[in-house]
Amino acid sequence: MRNTVISLTLAATAFCGSAVANKMPDPYTEAEPAIQARQGAHQLMGATLMDAGAIATGQKPWNGFTILNRIDALAQITQMYNDFFFVEGSFENSNTVDDLLERKTEFQSQSKDLQNAAYGLRVAVRNHDPESSMKGFVTTIQACNACHQSFMKPGTEVILPLPASDAPAAH
Repeated sequence: MRNTVISLTLAATAFCGSAVANKMPDPYTEAEPAIQARQGAHQLMGATLMDAGAIATGQKPWNGFTILNRIDALAQITQMYNDFFFVEGSFENSNTVDDLLERKTEFQSQSKDLQNAAYGLRVAVRNHDPESSMKGFVTTIQACNACHQSFMKPGTEVILPLPASDAPAAH
């Protein structure tokens, strides 16, 4: 009896799971889900970087492993961000330049620069190296800004502020 109940439970779970999976929007191929995923990842990336920078410069209190968690999240987000970017029909009403799809290779190169900067920042923070961490923040923010300047329509660019050159590095 016990094996039958377990088997039925597993079968029901699999059936329900597959029914839900068939109804989920696909951000890798459908325009509207891609836009939502891209915007969400982009906003999370910016907020995470700014929060980590505020902790690193002492504008926000150090809270145990908070900065490590933020930087780990940033590195992971930069890795998946490109996946939602080149879905046909997802740019008509965006702030990106009209020729973005034709400049895919250039975008991916700049996106790789952002990933590398975020991973470098992650290593510096994990090693508790304040000087390298501050350089890593600057490099990461510069990578964000370079992409914004290249691929956003003039007047819509969001330029992230760099930490002051004399900002104290926390920890």
